[in-house]
Amino acid sequence: MRSPHLATPRARVLALFRILAVLALALGTLTSVGSGRAHAATNQFKGVNWADQRDNFVNGVLYPSGLGASDTHASAATVADRVVGQLYSITGADTVRMPINEPTVAGYWPTYTGAIDTALSKGKVILAYWAYANGKPATTAGFQQMWDTVVAAYGSNPNAYFEVINEPYAYGTADLDNLYSDWLARYPGVPRGRVVLDGAGYAQNVAAVGGDSRLDGTLLAVHDYSFFAGFEDETEWANHLAGYVGSYASRTVATEWGGPMSPGSKNGVQYGTIDYSIPSGSFFADYLRGVSSELRTLGMGSVFWPGLRDGDWYSLTAKTGSGSGINLSLVNSSGLTRLQYAWGIGTGGGTYVRIGNAATGLYADGAGSTANGANADQYGNSAGRYEEQWAVENAGNYVRIRNRATGLYLDGMGRTADGSAVGQYAASSSTNQQWSVLTDADNVRIKNRATGLYVDGMGRTGSGSDLAQYSDSNSTNQQWRITAAS
Repeated sequence: MRSPHLATPRARVLALFRILAVLALALGTLTSVGSGRAHAATNQFKGVNWADQRDNFVNGVLYPSGLGASDTHASAATVADRVVGQLYSITGADTVRMPINEPTVAGYWPTYTGAIDTALSKGKVILAYWAYANGKPATTAGFQQMWDTVVAAYGSNPNAYFEVINEPYAYGTADLDNLYSDWLARYPGVPRGRVVLDGAGYAQNVAAVGGDSRLDGTLLAVHDYSFFAGFEDETEWANHLAGYVGSYASRTVATEWGGPMSPGSKNGVQYGTIDYSIPSGSFFADYLRGVSSELRTLGMGSVFWPGLRDGDWYSLTAKTGSGSGINLSLVNSSGLTRLQYAWGIGTGGGTYVRIGNAATGLYADGAGSTANGANADQYGNSAGRYEEQWAVENAGNYVRIRNRATGLYLDGMGRTADGSAVGQYAASSSTNQQWSVLTDADNVRIKNRATGLYVDGMGRTGSGSDLAQYSDSNSTNQQWRITAAS
């Protein structure tokens, strides 16, 4: 993973690579349908990444959080017992992805194998190679020597999986497939079902690898992050992931995907703790919910980035203590809810939300009106009031917003005049009932597809005042906070 909150040179060129990856994906997908031998599914991988605090792009020995230069084989085993054991007990995971590189295997191997051995005793381990710079190994000889050592140690262990290279963005498709073919030829004793091959680019173009018959029988890997694109709804994010995977879902694992679990900032915008269990309209929530839903739909296994990485606002757990005293705690329970949903566990979160205005402090309310065309209003904080509770339902690239008490949907009513009331109406296919929920940091703006107007509090602070629509403005009257209904 590239740290999304750090201005690295690699991040600055990501937009260019994204364009190239999309073009390659479009071409690859057109020729991939029906190709490749399918595995039954990959949802047996319920995983988390265990990463170095510096990220895993390090020109030197890698130390996943909790490990250090002074560790021995025995102490590394103790750390892994605490870290991996607690990651599994907290999340329900059965797979951990651990980084390797040439310096780690050359100079830290007697110690690092203590952690790997312990992790293998608890479940599946994906050993993934990170090139520290430029998207490829510094030398072919060093790369091969490293893998010779790793395969000799773990090639016969049924819990060990080998991800040949993480995010091989420096390779053209032909060169990448040749690299993979050469790796398979060098290690013919490793079952192909335990070899993981990243898609081309930043592990985005799965078809470019899956379509090469020389690589049949291997697992494929895809990565997807919210900074790969700028979508504003769950459906687009789901389609985005599906486009990366193409017809290869049955043999693909998402070895990296994830979003912020704790408060932090991105592009100068401060975000609080995000509730992923509800369709909040946050840019990150749209991503995490959309991707997790598609992973579940496709039956794909996935490995969350990261389960543990000190100092990373994406980290699902936080660590205190050291050695045998390490303790992990869950950072964001709603993030875990969506991760488990991706794994095929649970319902993914709550059903109803409340929609509060940033300026007036009032909440969108159905007003108890069940007649078609009745106005929606705003009301003071009343958490148990069903008129203040709404279900947000996906409708393609839009949502429909249904009141729990009235059963009616928010409707623009075809009213295009600034200040006109927002109505409610029985379910229909009208674009008046279709809304875009646009991210505005921790708040959102809600725009009607038919009228082009935004839901607006109009500065009205009295309970029972009409909920209105208004053209685009910078007013906080058009900013809303979506929260879970208690």
